[in-house]
Amino acid sequence: MRLRPARASAALALGLALAAAPVLGESWGDSPEPAERVFAALRAEMTRSLERLRDGKFGPPYFLAYRLHDARHYEAVASLGALTTDDLEQYRIAYAEARYGDKSFDNVDLSYQGVNLPSPTAPDVLRQTFWLLTDQAYKSAVAGWLEKKAKRATELVTRPLDDFSPAPPVRETQAIPRPRLNRGRLRRLALELSAILRDYPQIQESSVDLEAWWVRRFLVTSEGTELLTPSERMPSEIHVNVATRADDGMRLEDSLFIPLVDFDHAPRREELKKKVRALAEELSSLRRAPVQDAATAPAILDPEMSGVLFHEALGHKLEGERQRDPHESQLFRDLVGKPIIPAFLSVIDDPTLKEFAGSPLHGSYDYDSEGSRAQRVVLVDHGVLRNFLMSRWPVQGFADTNGHGRSDWRSHPTGRMANLIVQADGAVSLDELQRRLLSLLRAQGKSYGFLLVGSSGGENPTNRESAQTLEVRPRLVYRVDAATGARTLVRGVKLVGTPLVILNRIVAAGNDPTLANGFVCGAESGWVPVSQIAPSLLVSEIELQRLPEDRVLPPILPSPLHDPR
Repeated sequence: MRLRPARASAALALGLALAAAPVLGESWGDSPEPAERVFAALRAEMTRSLERLRDGKFGPPYFLAYRLHDARHYEAVASLGALTTDDLEQYRIAYAEARYGDKSFDNVDLSYQGVNLPSPTAPDVLRQTFWLLTDQAYKSAVAGWLEKKAKRATELVTRPLDDFSPAPPVRETQAIPRPRLNRGRLRRLALELSAILRDYPQIQESSVDLEAWWVRRFLVTSEGTELLTPSERMPSEIHVNVATRADDGMRLEDSLFIPLVDFDHAPRREELKKKVRALAEELSSLRRAPVQDAATAPAILDPEMSGVLFHEALGHKLEGERQRDPHESQLFRDLVGKPIIPAFLSVIDDPTLKEFAGSPLHGSYDYDSEGSRAQRVVLVDHGVLRNFLMSRWPVQGFADTNGHGRSDWRSHPTGRMANLIVQADGAVSLDELQRRLLSLLRAQGKSYGFLLVGSSGGENPTNRESAQTLEVRPRLVYRVDAATGARTLVRGVKLVGTPLVILNRIVAAGNDPTLANGFVCGAESGWVPVSQIAPSLLVSEIELQRLPEDRVLPPILPSPLHDPR
């Protein structure tokens, strides 16, 4: 599984490139189809399918779900004060899920995916699209049910479980303001911010990307659910990316990502400029930093790094579907009610949390992709495992969804993280955390430890065939001198380890819980937006390994923008 910061190519990450159609002019395109006309088309085609869809001796599907994402997207990208992208597009993705059999045994497992097509929202064309999708989904469902039934003749199932949990139907049409866009303003801002990077000759590549989204999601199910909600993702974002090569040829990258409710809530221009300059200075310092060798030592992880660590080491392992798939690692399947991490730590996932310290959360939503209401879930309570991230696919001891069935626009929902929160009892000041780090270093006879700041993402395999080793890539790594506490910026390493070991080496937490926003997480159900809230953590031992290196000779000539001749 993979976590990474949201990037400028968000449309591509959603798998929408082939469904895009350009929209000309300064508006967001044509007026959105009235919601009731869309619902009526979906409802009519679903009713027709349930009443008449048969294939010889095979009866109708026992469950159908239709989703439609109707999206408008604007992107302005600039480099060094010149515009490179100025695109306005529409995406309309229709998705159908069909279940054959009954709730105790159907065609769905962790690998199941529905079917999707691009579609206009005109009611007659929409019905045609869902007719084709339903036909394909039904045939695949019957085939999948037969294949699954055949497998049951030979495989050992020690814990028979239902394949679908009941959920009450929900009907809600949320108010979604009409799309609006100040295209000229975003172009000017992208140009202005990107021009700042002309002042840094050591930065070889740079871009400033501003994106605005307007997305509404329709969901209709055969159980009677009819929902119209906004998209889960944050509607607007600013992304700055810079890259260079050190004198030894090592490629170095750094980025700034700011998700926004809208651009009216963006930081002031002077503050944005200050952030861009700070990013440029950070990369310049990294370019001059020495390369760090592989090492083991105590370390402090800053809040962003801590949040990504828990996302990779624990969050993916607590996704519900994995607890019943024998190909998954199932590290914690039989440990409910038992301690799995230090007792002073608790872990919660709360998609209902909209803000933290005045900032909106990237992983918030009201209803998940299955139409279940979002719920706050205590996963680990003072070190003890209590729950899993549940969709409507039951696992042993957990028969019902807890509103975490999530997916991207093209995928089937599974239990996923949203807003992961790490809480700590007995939190101490950062000065005290530093003192404890130095004390650990001296007790272990280490000449230095580390401070890991920020993260550019991480990975952690969940299938049982792979070693359960995780990696998290810090944005910045500081070597901390055991005698003086002095910090030296270094480069070229990543944190590695195994979940059970590294989490149980956490010995203290800071009193600085901080939001790490704007990440997207990839798994079987696609890429979904997530956030983490965590404090700084002191770990008694971490392992750093060298990053893969892309070393080539730096440019021979200086940049033409900074050539003195």
